[in-house]
Amino acid sequence: MSHHDVIVVGAGLAGLACAAALKDAGFKTVVLEATDRVGGRATSDEVDGFILERGFQVLNPAYPHLRATGVLAGLDLQPFPRAIRVRRGGQIDELVDPTRHPRSVAQDLRSGLVSPRDLAAARLALQLTSADRRRGDAFDAAGFRGPLRRHVVDPFLAGVVCEAEGSTSLRFTAWLASMFLRGTPGLPKGGMRRLPEVLADGLDVRLDHRVTAVDTVASGVSTPHGDFTGRALVLAAGPIGAACLVGEQPPVTHPTTTWWFATDRAPSHSGAIHVDGESSGPVITTAVVSHAAPDHAPAGQHLVTALTLAEGDVTDGDRAGGQAADRGVDEQQVLAHLGHIYGADTDGWRTLAAHRIPQTLPAVVPGQFAHGRIGYRDEAVLCGDQFGNASIDGAVASGQAAASEVIRRLRTQMPEGRTAR
Repeated sequence: MSHHDVIVVGAGLAGLACAAALKDAGFKTVVLEATDRVGGRATSDEVDGFILERGFQVLNPAYPHLRATGVLAGLDLQPFPRAIRVRRGGQIDELVDPTRHPRSVAQDLRSGLVSPRDLAAARLALQLTSADRRRGDAFDAAGFRGPLRRHVVDPFLAGVVCEAEGSTSLRFTAWLASMFLRGTPGLPKGGMRRLPEVLADGLDVRLDHRVTAVDTVASGVSTPHGDFTGRALVLAAGPIGAACLVGEQPPVTHPTTTWWFATDRAPSHSGAIHVDGESSGPVITTAVVSHAAPDHAPAGQHLVTALTLAEGDVTDGDRAGGQAADRGVDEQQVLAHLGHIYGADTDGWRTLAAHRIPQTLPAVVPGQFAHGRIGYRDEAVLCGDQFGNASIDGAVASGQAAASEVIRRLRTQMPEGRTAR
């Protein structure tokens, strides 16, 4: 039997952010992680000298709660270009962020994808947040229907929120847009795994400690390595894992597959996100990752990633069977579509991995978006990106909020003669 002030179940970003705040406050905290690494869904693999992210994820340094942790100073962030490349018919247009590159406005207008009317409608749509609604409905109501939306915004946002139906909360979409305007997303040297590794530095994390039972009243858990007891219990085991531990219905999540390919010849000179403006195949977004993050590929090689969506959200049957992504989409379809998007021959490309992730992002529907929301089950506190903000910042904010709640409780019951910072 091992006793601690606080037990945190799950070493994803929410659990690590929670544990770090608790440690800073002076509470003895243990983090129990079922797998052999920290990070949860924010992790990386190495295959034949390539660094492959688990999911097509990037790190935005503008995220406010992430910035507050101070971990960005320990990361060497490699930025993606502030541009998007759009395939339409026989041409590729590049739209550059005019807020950072004002001289690009004329080029953007000449593409035929951008018009003053579309820009005004897009701005209006993102301001109509007083009554939250589905993103697609809000765009329609604002009259945002032209080429900019159809060929650029809708395909790009589908890759960001992992759904193409326009069902995501407008408030959440508007917040994400503001983050893209404020920060330049990138990948840390060494991969996304570096983020949780820096967060976990100095914490008491027990890897390969799968929790098999929880007592949400007495704040105790059981693992194959023994039982742990505490004065407080935080469940941060992911949107599905935490729900299963307490016997609740898991939240709806958006499943995806991230495909990784190696090639001797880069299909584009740019590291920018590429989309098919005509949505003529399964690929939602793609990029030559090694242009933005050279350390992700061996010398003389290039790394291309592609994101595809599943047919609908994850069901209970999918969760149980692990079948959640891309029913009917195969490697040859993906390669053929990539060849169209880039205008390149993909015959010599080598498939490194296809990461099928059933819980890439929790759904954020109208009325759910929030910063720092947490859940409760008896005396246990639950946290994670499923509580209203499906992003890295949402996970960190929820973890910090869980820590604040635990600190408040423990300080009211502090034994005589003992103090916490």
